[in-house]
Order: sequence, then structure tokens, then C-alpha cells
Amino acid sequence: MRNPLAGTGLRRYTRSRLIHDRDAARAEVLRLEGVIRGLDATAIEQGERIVQLAADAVDVSVERQLRAAAEEKAGALEGQLLALRSQRDNEYAVTVPPMHRDIDDDEASTHPHGFDVRTLREALDPRAA
Repeated sequence: MRNPLAGTGLRRYTRSRLIHDRDAARAEVLRLEGVIRGLDATAIEQGERIVQLAADAVDVSVERQLRAAAEEKAGALEGQLLALRSQRDNEYAVTVPPMHRDIDDDEASTHPHGFDVRTLREALDPRAA
């Protein structure tokens, strides 16, 4: 048989204790709602950042495509410019017939009367003088 005076382990709640627990539960709910609001704001900011990064990635890819097209067009224009320059240079080129030089002539000789034609080593070597 059980002792009727022994405690059951359950505390007897008084009205003031119930009011205190209710207020604590409300405070915890309000705190958790604030945490949820903060996390929602963070999620929204991250979503906006993701959208911005995606837009930037699209901008970068478009810019890369435009740059590649511009480089290709610049290469084609440079090729056309070189073709036009060579055509102009060929059109206005001055051609001179080759000269005939008589190498047997005495005035055209280079040594001993004319220029001293020696290698640089021979010219700078004092023993050869």
C-alpha cells in the first residue's frame, strides 16, 4: 500500500506560477519570432545577392562576346589596311634599273689607291701593320 502523504514528484502549480510560465513562454516565442525575422531578412538579402551575381555573370559573358567580336573585326580591318598599304606602295613604287659597274676600271679599284678593305680583326691587330 502506498503512503498517501508521500509526494508524487509533480509540483502543484499555483496561479502565480502558471502566469510566470505563460509570460516566459510568450517571451521565448517573441525571441524566436525575432530570430526567424532575422533569418528571413538574411535569406532575402542572399537571394538578392544571387540575382545580382547572376546579372553580373550575364554582363561579363556579354562583354566577353563583344570583346571577341571587336577583336575579330579589328583583325579583319588590320588585314584590309595592310592589303591597301601594300597596293598603294606597289602603285607608287619607284623602280630604278640595275646599274652596270665596270669592275675592271682603274678608278673603281679599292686597293692600293682607294679604300682599304680588310677585316675588322686585321684592321685592329697592331702586328699586321
